[in-house]
Amino acid sequence: MLVALLPAGTAAADTCGRNLKDRLECWSGEIDKHGVLVTLDEQVPFDAKAGDLGGDERTLWDNRDRLVVEVPAGGRTGAGGTALLLLAGTGWVAPDARIDRLPRENQQGLPACDSANALTNDFRRELHTVCGLLADRSLTGRQLTDEAPATYRARHAYSVGTPDESLGRDTLLLVIVGGLLLALLTALVLIVRRSSRVTGHLPRPALATAGGGGTPRAAHNHAADETTTRLRTTPAPRYGRRVGNVPGPAKSAVVRTELHPQGYVELDRVLYRAVWAEPGRPPPAPGQLVDVTDARERDSDVLYAFPPTTGRHAKGART
Repeated sequence: MLVALLPAGTAAADTCGRNLKDRLECWSGEIDKHGVLVTLDEQVPFDAKAGDLGGDERTLWDNRDRLVVEVPAGGRTGAGGTALLLLAGTGWVAPDARIDRLPRENQQGLPACDSANALTNDFRRELHTVCGLLADRSLTGRQLTDEAPATYRARHAYSVGTPDESLGRDTLLLVIVGGLLLALLTALVLIVRRSSRVTGHLPRPALATAGGGGTPRAAHNHAADETTTRLRTTPAPRYGRRVGNVPGPAKSAVVRTELHPQGYVELDRVLYRAVWAEPGRPPPAPGQLVDVTDARERDSDVLYAFPPTTGRHAKGART
């Protein structure tokens, strides 16, 4: 998604080789046809073995109105980058950038450092002063712009247009996709919370185990309406489900949720699902006692709940 939202980029800038000689030759060849903007994203070393750079340096100096050098925030020029700044005679320099020292022997041939040109105008006087400072030490970008305010400046960027005009297609698309992702995440959270409240199924032998000496299986203590399992019933009567004789033991349990007709009862401190099996009378309210038995169907995990009785049949059946 992020790749799809990226705007179409401009062509990668030509590195023009790796050493200062190749780069000066490349830039001097381009400056006759185009303007040249050099961003010093990495240090440019000064190659002392590069030979005579005079021709390329003179070309760049004579066309310095088309050459702009930028030193971004946190960047360093290297000695070669410092020489390029002096050749351009102008540039954008971040206040925290580092302008590296350029020894006097490396300043030979740079028109900006020629003392004969120092008194021509204020522009060349500033450049000559900067050459003298950089011959002894490095400068920060702020120090450079303070010493040569007419030559080097910090870059300030502004945008023109109303907010609606400045909102590009890619930004608008990013906002829309972000909104859709937020809505999807919200729906996912709601689903997870709802599913966490649903009580898991209990096996049929749970009633026989509870109170029978075995270890009861743990059950969730949050009751919820059953939404995924439907009881196999005849057309629903008024209050509950009509059943016949139910084999198996009957035990007393406490109603914990309304039996309408299905709810939860507590048996030996464990919650079980139960269905009210007396359609002719209303089910008891939560907190009251009922008799419960296992369901007749083998694959059912729902107990049958009846009104409490004081006596049971000899065979343990409930009518």
